[in-house]
Amino acid sequence: MFVGSWSQADFRGRSAAGAQTSAAQRRTIVPGAPNTKGHPQGWPFARSGLLLSLSLVAPLWRWSLGTCPICISGRRAISYNNRRVFIRTRPDGAPVLTDFGIEDETIADVASGQVLVKVDTLSMDAWIRTTLNDAGMHETGDLGSTIRAFGIGQVIASSDAGYAEGDWTYGMLSAQTLALIPSSQLTKVEPEPGVSPQEYIGLLGITTGLTAWVGLIAVGEVQAGDVVLVSGAAGAVGSCVVQFAKARGAHVIGIAGGAAKCAYLVDQLGADAAIDYKAGDVGAQLGALAPDGIDLFFDNVGGSILDAALDNLRPSGGARVVICGAISQYQHLDDVAGPKLYLRLAERNASMRGFVVSHHAARFTEAKKEISALIRDGKARLPEYVVSPIDKFPDALLMLFSGQHTGNLVVKP
Repeated sequence: MFVGSWSQADFRGRSAAGAQTSAAQRRTIVPGAPNTKGHPQGWPFARSGLLLSLSLVAPLWRWSLGTCPICISGRRAISYNNRRVFIRTRPDGAPVLTDFGIEDETIADVASGQVLVKVDTLSMDAWIRTTLNDAGMHETGDLGSTIRAFGIGQVIASSDAGYAEGDWTYGMLSAQTLALIPSSQLTKVEPEPGVSPQEYIGLLGITTGLTAWVGLIAVGEVQAGDVVLVSGAAGAVGSCVVQFAKARGAHVIGIAGGAAKCAYLVDQLGADAAIDYKAGDVGAQLGALAPDGIDLFFDNVGGSILDAALDNLRPSGGARVVICGAISQYQHLDDVAGPKLYLRLAERNASMRGFVVSHHAARFTEAKKEISALIRDGKARLPEYVVSPIDKFPDALLMLFSGQHTGNLVVKP
């Protein structure tokens, strides 16, 4: 799945605050590096005395610096501290923690048309990896820019009449604790009975539930009775696809790594069967579970898994392959391994399509209506694997590619 230009501005690098903050206002940390006193960065006791002292003098200090509420051009101004994670170096292959930096910065004003959002939860999606290098499928983030990520949060200050303090909102909030962002780049989360704001980075999220719905229904045209195969089935998108396909009356087979994840697919999500790719030949396991072939393959992985699926398409024709992602290939986008068995498409009168979820925005209302009904009826759920705080964002990104989580991997700053 390509996120595409859902809002082209959503994929710009830094927030306005990050771009305008001077070096003197920032303190930079390299994850895992020692500080000047020899303590690991963020070690709680190393700074406890300083924090206590600051807590006692902070009100007077803010007043002396003019950062108490004052009037600037008719707007109420107050300073806010933001902590962000940025791209320090381009990864060479799999990212390592030293490819990222962490720093504090001051947000001094909320300009006209802007909204300041306290980030509540960030969605950890595979496409983020593609923004770290020059050969990325999505727009590449600049060195020093805040790492992009979709998230939900609450407005704490607004210079736009359409947003009030306390409103929930969704958008490209990025890897930081506060997001200063033009209101045009945000989507207000309207209260809906039985549906929490958290679902907007889960079952209703553009990179999770909406991606699953578009790929399965708008592109894959799933039908009742179809044999549907899902790779990366224990991840966020895959978990949604399994449940949406079952709700549409399909017979669902999920592929995941390890017995625990396979049990999750069958016992918690309702898949009819699961294939453990770590337990042997995927093609042979699939042939045993679907001897007449599969009708629809929803691919999140690529590589050898894609070849195994192509080799097991229904011979009678009409099978569809939907390319959502290829997480097995993201570490070296300049040397992607394509499918060896693509001629099975011609031999079996099948088709293969990729998609950009934002190109199907006209169907988002339909998708949200169907998914919301499944949520309220208790027929769809997306368990979360939570990592916290924001300093652990790089760790979470690495975890995404190591398969250490199940369900929707998120970061709570």
